[in-house]
Amino acid sequence: MTIFQLVLNIYLALTWESRIFLDNFLFYPLCLFMFWYNALVATHNFVHTPWFNSKLLNNLYAVVNSTNLSSPVTHYRHIHFNHHRYGNDRQDAQGQTQDHSSTFAYGKNGQNENVITYCALAIFRDDMTDSFHQAKKHGESVQLYLESGACILAIIGYLLISWKFFLFFALPIFYLGWFITYLANYYEHFGAIPENYYANSTSHYGRIYNLFFCNEGYHQEHHLRPNVHWSQRPKIYQNLRDELDNVARVILKFPPPLGFLNHIGKIETSTR
Repeated sequence: MTIFQLVLNIYLALTWESRIFLDNFLFYPLCLFMFWYNALVATHNFVHTPWFNSKLLNNLYAVVNSTNLSSPVTHYRHIHFNHHRYGNDRQDAQGQTQDHSSTFAYGKNGQNENVITYCALAIFRDDMTDSFHQAKKHGESVQLYLESGACILAIIGYLLISWKFFLFFALPIFYLGWFITYLANYYEHFGAIPENYYANSTSHYGRIYNLFFCNEGYHQEHHLRPNVHWSQRPKIYQNLRDELDNVARVILKFPPPLGFLNHIGKIETSTR
């Protein structure tokens, strides 16, 4: 899917000027969905369980896919692993969180930040500096530079091919794609209890969403066993059922991207 996304973007850039605006506009929903799915599902699974046994192939894929996200995959991985390490923690006495993407990071009075500002500003709060420090620490500086270079070259290429495509299509897709990615992340943690190992995330057990989104709904289970392949997440629930069923935690009726529907009225907690 990520290869198809790249090919489609190049095709649209090359042919942008030959179509009327309405024809180009029809590609927005598809490309936005693909960007979001890539960030939420494909890249998320890749950083936890890379596709290949070969480190070279994984690194090559990361370079290619970085152009889809307009952001280095290694940067994504460092931010995401930081999130797993600190589990959407609350602010400390100094008003700081250790999880850089915590929903509490910019909240007030110990509460979650408003969902709109969280999603709208998240991409502007992204700190590449820490990722470069982490990459240097783990011997990944070259890989991060390659991925960053690929992003820059892709942007330059799109601008040279069609600046209208970049300005009116690629840029909005980039922003909105990350917006709804952070929207899902927000509701995968909103209402959860950061201090509780078995309730610091939410889960949605709907079959359709989990079928098409690689068991992304099993988010609490994923936090408990982050390096287990996505296909095995339902088994994590079964293996830890006693612990998970005996704690009050948030079970979403609707998938996280529609998370606001779960919180009209009282948050539903469940001991399944």
